[in-house]
Amino acid sequence: MTQQIKLIYVDDKLDPLLVDYLYDFRKDDIIIVYNEIEFDSSSRNYESLLTDSRVLESDIIVIDSKLFENEYAESGSKFTGQEFKLVLRILNPFIKVIVITQNRDLANYGVLNKFATSKGNASQDNANNFYNKSLKPTIEEAIKEIVEMRRIGKELELNKGAYEGSLIVEKTQNLLNKITSYRELTDEKIDELIDIIKKEVLEDRDE
Repeated sequence: MTQQIKLIYVDDKLDPLLVDYLYDFRKDDIIIVYNEIEFDSSSRNYESLLTDSRVLESDIIVIDSKLFENEYAESGSKFTGQEFKLVLRILNPFIKVIVITQNRDLANYGVLNKFATSKGNASQDNANNFYNKSLKPTIEEAIKEIVEMRRIGKELELNKGAYEGSLIVEKTQNLLNKITSYRELTDEKIDELIDIIKKEVLEDRDE
């Protein structure tokens, strides 16, 4: 059975080579629906992205690591793609986030390298070859996991009698069907999460 995967690319400056690569991305028996968000971090913050319907309805998000690092932004708005990945994982763990960067020092954080267009080899063919080695298998693995979770979700629905009196089936199905709300992370929960990020992630990065 053919399945649909919603793939979205988020960046403050959309890379045309990466746009073309993701737009043309194909996988057997999978319909890839591509979208993109050019994020203006001078006028928006992490919350506006987390409430964006395109984000909440996506299956896979490719996001730049420096998305929130606007030099004119308030300190509270300086979030990276890695931190966005952490927050979104709590909001909906079934949405796969792939962080990319030009900073080669972030490989230990599970961040993929972005094709360097400044080295004079900025052709689409070179970019495609580069992304085929790292980004492609990562996207394919994410697709595999999503399809598997959908299959298990169907089995869970068929076996919901075993969970009578529990909301686990309903909650799981809502997450798989992208029926979720940022309200679940507001107030104390989101403030605590942001404090953890700033203390543990941002301070480590500055050392």
